[in-house]
Amino acid sequence: MRRLRTGLRLTEFVTASPLFSSAVLLILGIIAYEHIGVVSGLLFFFLNCIIFVLSVTAFFEKKRRVLLILVVVFLGGCNIMHWQELKYVSSYSLDRYNSAGSLELIALVREETGSLQGNKLLLKPYFVEGNEVKYGYIQIDKRYLPVELKSGDLIRARFFLSRPQDALNPGSFSAYKYLKRKGVYSLGYLDGEIEKLCELDNFFLHSIIKLKYRLIRLVDENAERPYNEFLKALILGERDRLPREWAEDFTLCGVNHLLAISGLHTGYMVLIFLTLLKMFRLPEGIRYTVLSILIIIYIVMTGFRSSIFRAGVLSIAFIWAPFFKRKGDILNILGLTAFLNNLLAPCQVFDTGFQFSYLVLLSIVFWHEILEKLTGPVFSVSIAAFLASFPLTAYYFNLIVPVGIIANSLAIPLAGIIVSGAIISLLSGLINPVFAAVGFKLLGFPVRILIYSIKIMTFIPSGAIETATPSLFRVLFCFFLIFILPFYLKKRIIPLNEARRKRGLIYILSVSLIIISLFNLKAVLRRDLEISFLAVGQGDSIVLSTPGNKHILVDGGGYAGPGSTQGRYTVLPYLKYRGIRTLEIVFISHFDADHAAGILDIIETRKVKVLVFPVNFERNEIAEEIIAKAKRYNIPVLLTREGDCFQLDEVFFRVLNPSADFRGLSSNDNSLVLRVEYRDFSLLLTGDLEKEGENRLLGGELPLQSSVLKFGHHGSNSSSSEKFLKAVSPLEGIISAGKNNYGHPAREILERSSRLGIRLWRTDEAGAVLIRTNGYDYSIEGYLQ
Repeated sequence: MRRLRTGLRLTEFVTASPLFSSAVLLILGIIAYEHIGVVSGLLFFFLNCIIFVLSVTAFFEKKRRVLLILVVVFLGGCNIMHWQELKYVSSYSLDRYNSAGSLELIALVREETGSLQGNKLLLKPYFVEGNEVKYGYIQIDKRYLPVELKSGDLIRARFFLSRPQDALNPGSFSAYKYLKRKGVYSLGYLDGEIEKLCELDNFFLHSIIKLKYRLIRLVDENAERPYNEFLKALILGERDRLPREWAEDFTLCGVNHLLAISGLHTGYMVLIFLTLLKMFRLPEGIRYTVLSILIIIYIVMTGFRSSIFRAGVLSIAFIWAPFFKRKGDILNILGLTAFLNNLLAPCQVFDTGFQFSYLVLLSIVFWHEILEKLTGPVFSVSIAAFLASFPLTAYYFNLIVPVGIIANSLAIPLAGIIVSGAIISLLSGLINPVFAAVGFKLLGFPVRILIYSIKIMTFIPSGAIETATPSLFRVLFCFFLIFILPFYLKKRIIPLNEARRKRGLIYILSVSLIIISLFNLKAVLRRDLEISFLAVGQGDSIVLSTPGNKHILVDGGGYAGPGSTQGRYTVLPYLKYRGIRTLEIVFISHFDADHAAGILDIIETRKVKVLVFPVNFERNEIAEEIIAKAKRYNIPVLLTREGDCFQLDEVFFRVLNPSADFRGLSSNDNSLVLRVEYRDFSLLLTGDLEKEGENRLLGGELPLQSSVLKFGHHGSNSSSSEKFLKAVSPLEGIISAGKNNYGHPAREILERSSRLGIRLWRTDEAGAVLIRTNGYDYSIEGYLQ
C-alpha cells in the first residue's frame, strides 16, 4: 500500500508521544493479565526471560526499538499484575487466615486519609498467631471498637477474619474484587479487648492527618449544616457524611465528578498559592518547589485517589515546564501520570475514578477544538466530557445523562467560585477562625444555588435515562469511535487529503452502523425464556423474562440489614443490569419477610402492572404495608387460587396452590405454587411449601412433573419429601438459601436428592442460578461457577 507522504505513521506517533504510548501499553498489559492470567511460578519466570531478551534486542535493533520497547512495557504490565496475584496466594499472605476462627494478631493501625470521617480503619498485620504476615490489610469498623484507634497505633488483639463477599448476582457489587485491588484481603471482627502496645511515629503522615482534622473542624464549626458536608466533600474529599439524596442528585445530573478531587480543585489551588507566593517575591524555582510540595500534601490528604493524582502530577509538570524551557505536551504528561499511577497502584486502572478521570480528559483534548467551532466555548467542554463519560455511566451506573451537558455548564463555574472561596477561607481560618466564619457565611449563597439547581435539573424529562448494562465489547467499541473520529474530523491531527479523509470517515461510519444493526438483530431474534434465581441470602427471588421480552418477578427477598431490603440491595441492581423497568406481574408466594420484604422497594422503583397474592394470604404487617403502597402507586392487586392460569407470550403460569376451600394449613403450606410452562420445558416454584401442602398436591389431579424444581422452604427437612420429589421427578433442583441458623439446606435433603439423581444448584454456593431455554433444550449455570 502506498504511504501518504503527509501522514503520520504509527511509529512516528509513538515517537512523538512516548510516555502516552507507554502508559497505554502498560495499562493494556495489566488488563490482559487480569482477564487471561494464570498464577504460575513457571509463567512468572518465562515472562521475565522474555522481557530481558526483548530489552537486550531493543538496545541493538534501532529500527525496531520503539516496537520492542512497547512490547516490553506491555509484558511489564502483565508482570506487575502477576506479582500482585503471587502476593495474594503467598504463604505470607493474610488470605490464608480467613475463616480460621479467633486469631491473635499484632498489627499497625492505618487511617484512610481520604476518609477520616468514615467508619472504616485498616490494620496492617505483622504477626497472626505468631506467624509473620507480609501481604494484605484488614478492614475493620471503628464503630464497634471499645477504644479509639488512630494511625500509628501498634495493637495486639484477637479477631475473626473473613474474606470479603464476592458478587453473587449479575449487576451486583463485588466487595471482594474492590477491596483486593486496594490490598485489603480480610474483614476483621473483634473478639475481646484491644491492647495498645506503642505508637510508631510517621511524622509526615501524622502531620497531614492532624492538618486535615483541623481543616475538617474549621468547616464544621463555621459552615451551616448540612452544607458543611458538601464543602468537606468538595474540598477535602470527605464524602461519607454527604446526604445520600444530594449524592444521588449529582449522579442523576452527571456532575458527581465535582465531588472527586480533580483538575478543577488543583487548578484553583495552584492559582491561589502562586499568587500568594509571588507576593513574597520568592525566586521562581523556590515558588515552584513549595507549590509542588503543597500539591503532594494535598494528594496524600485527599486519599491518593486517581483523579487527584492525575490532576496533581499534571499541575506539577505544567508549572515546571517553562522553568526548564520545555513545552507542556498534554498527551505525554497525561501518559506520565497514568504510568506512575499504575506503577504505584497497579489495580487502580480498574477503579471507576481512574477511568473517568483519564478518559474524560482525553476526550476533551481530542474533541474540544472540533466542538468549539460547532457549539461555541460554553458547551464544547461539557459535550466532550459527555462523549467519554456516557459509556462509563451506562456500564457502571446504568445511566445515560444528557442533562449533564447543561448541568456541567452551570455547575463547573459555580463550583469554581465555591472551591476558590473555600480554599481562601480555610487558609485564612488557620490564621484566625473569624476569617473562616466570614468566608463560609459568604459561600452559603452559591452553595445553595448549586445544590438547588442540581435538584431542579433532576426533574427534567429524560435528563437521566436508565439503560441496561452494555457489554464490554460495546463500551470498547464506543471508545474506539470516540477516539478515532477526531483523526478524520480534525485535519491537523492527520493531514490526509480531503478525498481520502472523507472515504475513511464514510468507511468507519458504515462499519459502525453494520455492527450496531447486528447487535439489535440479535436481540430481536432471541426467542428464549430466561429464568434467574437470585442469591438473596436466606430468601427467595426469581426473575423470568419471556421470549417477547416481558418480565415477571416471583418474590423479592427479605431484609439486607437495618433499613435495607434485598429488593434494593440485590433485586433492583439486577433489574437495572438487565434494563428491566417494567414488571408485567409480581407474584408474592406468601408474606414471610424473607419472600416479601424486598417487594416494598421494587414497587417504589419499577413500574409494576399487577400484584398477585395467594387468595388466603396471611394479613401481617408486611402484607398491609405492601397493599397500602400498591394503592399509593395505583397498582391493581389480584388474588389467585388453584386452577388459575396466566399467559405471557407462549409462557404459561399455572397456579397449583393454594386451594380456596382448603383451610387450617400454615402460611408456608398456603404458599403460592406456580408451574411455569414453555413448550416442552417446565419449572415448578413452590415458595415455602412443606409436607402437608405437598401431600395435598399429590392427592390432586394437577400436573406436577417438571424439568426443574425450586425446592420448598430453602431446602428444609420439613419440605421436599421423597414421595413429592419422585412425583415431580426433576432433572435439576434449585435451593435458595444463605447463611442461617436453621440448618438449611438439610443434610437429609442433599442426600435424598443425590439418591434420586437430581442435580442440585445452591445460591449460597453457586450464586445466582441462570436458566435459558428455547422450550426444548435448556442451559443452566451458576454465576460463580
